[in-house]
Amino acid sequence: MKQTILTVAAASMILAFGAQARTLTLGHAMNLESAAHAGMEIFAAKVKEKSNGEMDVKIFPNGMLGSERDQAEQVVTGAIDMAKINGSLAESFEPTYKAISIPFLFRDADHMHTFMRSETAQQLLQSSEGKGFIGLTLYDSGSRSFYSSKPIQTPDDLAGLKVRVPESPTMMEMVRLLGARATPVPFTEVYTALQQGVIDAAENNISSLVEMKHSEVAKYYSMDQHMMTPDLIMISEVTWSSLNDAQKAIVREAAAESMEEEIKIWADIDSKNKKLAETLDVKFVEVDKDKFREKVAPMLDSAKQDPVLGTYIEAIQKL
Repeated sequence: MKQTILTVAAASMILAFGAQARTLTLGHAMNLESAAHAGMEIFAAKVKEKSNGEMDVKIFPNGMLGSERDQAEQVVTGAIDMAKINGSLAESFEPTYKAISIPFLFRDADHMHTFMRSETAQQLLQSSEGKGFIGLTLYDSGSRSFYSSKPIQTPDDLAGLKVRVPESPTMMEMVRLLGARATPVPFTEVYTALQQGVIDAAENNISSLVEMKHSEVAKYYSMDQHMMTPDLIMISEVTWSSLNDAQKAIVREAAAESMEEEIKIWADIDSKNKKLAETLDVKFVEVDKDKFREKVAPMLDSAKQDPVLGTYIEAIQKL
């Protein structure tokens, strides 16, 4: 019933826009201040410019079309055209995306950016073909670390804690190996869940901590940087098949160009958000990353043995 209501609501909003230009809908759960939203605005502007106004992208932010999972499901069914989702959530719709959710896979931000621009990334974006969507591009979403109302300095401090994760099997396994209890909660509900004690901790990037006001209820950010997983811009195969070759080229080109701009915007905004977090009395806890890495090492070892994931991981590690 919830999905039906969301789909009807989405359709109502979409039909409110004129049909003079081909309007593509793009939903996400972030707020207007996020680097991702800025990147999507650039994408929309480039689509309009490159198509001479014959194509338009209408962005629905702040979870207006539902949670990230709701929006991804609507993309798969063709109810909406596009969505920006957490890269780890993508594996629920195409298991190959697990390859970029392995903890401590990327050495640093430059390594991740090199991957995002690589042929390997393009292969990943096409891996879901036939399953209702394909990937258009990847967006930088920084590194993810744990945050809570109490400092987390070692994996032992996570023992028994209820930790919010996206609906990603890989994220759940990571939290389990670290001794905590993985608790899936929609991104837009994390603040309330922390405030009411539904969860004891969460994990995400610094910008999410600040922009979603999680810093009001979680004053300790532990810099373990366990994961760097790019976000995904996905497009429905229903929509994609309705575009002609010229339109597809425009959308792909605009998406790739917006990725480059979003990477720059992310670096600037994330740096500003760290400084802002410090003014909000957030304490940044330096940790021994090796202690966290050792606990989750079996995940990388297991993925390397998978005939599909292993190929991606080998290619990424060689970059």
